[in-house]
Amino acid sequence: MFSLGWMEISIVLIITVIVVGPKEIPAVIKFLKTITSGLGKLSREFKSTVNEISHIEEVKDIKKEILDTKESIVKEGKELDEFIEKSNDQIMKDENNERS
Repeated sequence: MFSLGWMEISIVLIITVIVVGPKEIPAVIKFLKTITSGLGKLSREFKSTVNEISHIEEVKDIKKEILDTKESIVKEGKELDEFIEKSNDQIMKDENNERS
């Protein structure tokens, strides 16, 4: 980002003393501390919300994969049932032909 050296910090302090006045500097510092702590809290809440949303998206992706796998298993099961039915019918026909 950017960095502040001693020269920049001293210029900011001198301007602050001139603009605000030496008696009001503690109140300004408390005000700035309140603002920065509020921004920190807001930042943490934002990160938490983003993490929750990404977790929800991951869960949705996993659910979709599970449903897709379930559909393919059901489809393969139906194909297997049809194959077994055809095989049973063929065996029954062969037995009937041997008895005749």
